[in-house]
Amino acid sequence: MGFSDERERLLRAPGQDLERARRSPGAWPDLAFTADRTAGGRVIDRGKAARRSVLWALQYDRRPQDLGLLRFLLQQETMFYRELVPWGLASDLTLAGFLVAEHRRTEDIWLHWSAKNTSFDTALGYHLYHLLTGGVAAALDTVRASAHPDRDRILDDITSDRHTDAAVERWLDEQRARFPSDPAEESLRSWAHHAAGQGEREASRLFMTAWAAGEPRTESTLNTLQSHLARLGYLPEAVAVQREVLAVSDAPPEATAFNLLTLGRLQRQAGDASGAWTTLEETRDVMPADKRGMRAGLWRHFVKECFLVVAQTPDDAAARRRLAVSDEHLRGIPRLWMDGVLDAALAAAEHLGDPRALDRYRTLRLAAAREREQDIA
Repeated sequence: MGFSDERERLLRAPGQDLERARRSPGAWPDLAFTADRTAGGRVIDRGKAARRSVLWALQYDRRPQDLGLLRFLLQQETMFYRELVPWGLASDLTLAGFLVAEHRRTEDIWLHWSAKNTSFDTALGYHLYHLLTGGVAAALDTVRASAHPDRDRILDDITSDRHTDAAVERWLDEQRARFPSDPAEESLRSWAHHAAGQGEREASRLFMTAWAAGEPRTESTLNTLQSHLARLGYLPEAVAVQREVLAVSDAPPEATAFNLLTLGRLQRQAGDASGAWTTLEETRDVMPADKRGMRAGLWRHFVKECFLVVAQTPDDAAARRRLAVSDEHLRGIPRLWMDGVLDAALAAAEHLGDPRALDRYRTLRLAAAREREQDIA
C-alpha cells in the first residue's frame, strides 16, 4: 500500500465525522470540551479525540459555510487549554485559529483574543495576526468602538508596532504552507503524528521512518525518529536508532553521557536489564567528576536509572551487586528530593527485600522532604 492510499484510509473516519457535524449541529456537543476524571485521578477532555478528528478533516476540506463550526471548535480548544494545559502550545489550537482567521471576519477578534490569552505560552505563540486578517484598520475600528474589558490592552498590542495588511498576508501564506489544504503536501513527519493521534501505531511508524529516510542522517533527525518510535512502543527499533545517534555524534563528554543514558533507559524499557547495565557502566566513564551544581541533575537521572535496572534484574546476586554500585553512585548528590531518584532506590530495595537498604532509603527520603520544604521556603 502506498502513502497516498494510507493517507486516504486515515482520513476516511475523520471525513465521516466532519460530514456528520455538517449535517447536524446536534452532534456538536460530542466535540465539546468535557472534563472527566480517570480512575487514576487524572483529568482528561472526553471530547478531545473527536474534536481533533473533525478539525483535521476541515484542514483538507474548507468551505465558507463551515465558519460556525470552526468558531465552535476554536472556543472548545480555548476552553481545553484554559482548563487543562497550563503551559505549551500545539497545532490543535493554532490550526483551529488559522481556519477561523482565513474567513477574515473582524467580529472574531474577541474569539482570537480569548485563545491568545489562556496562558503565558499562548500569549507568546498564538500570533496577534489572527486578530488582523479582516484588515488592520478594520480591526482598530472594531476594538475602539467596543466596551470590551481588554479594549486598551488589545489596542496597545495592535498599535505598538507598525502592523500592515501586507505583513498579515505574508503570515497567512506561511500558515497555509504550515497547514496545507492538499493532504499530499503535508510532510510525512506530520502524517506520522496524525496517525499516532488516531492510535494507528504501525502507520505512524511507517510515516516517520520514511520521513527520516529522506532526511540527512544527523543527530537531530535520529533523535526525532528515536523518540517517536519509543512513544509508539517500538522499543527495539528505538534502541537501534539510539545506537546510531551515538555513532554519528561528536558531542562532548556530558552530552555523550546523556545519549548513553537514553540508550540505557530504552534498553531497560525493552526488558534488557543486562544490556542496560552494561550501557550504564559505559555511561559512568564519561560522567562529570563533580556531582554538584549544573551537573547534579545529570547525576540524579543516571543514578535513578541504575536503581531502576536493579529493580528489573532477576538474578538475586547480580541485583545485590548492582544495588551496592548504585548506592555508591548516590553518595554526594545534592537535592535528592528531585527527579524521583529515591523512589527508584526504594523500588530496588523492595525488589531485593533488603530491610537495611529499605531503612536507609526511607531515612534519606524523610531528610530529602525536609530539605525540599526548606528550599521552597
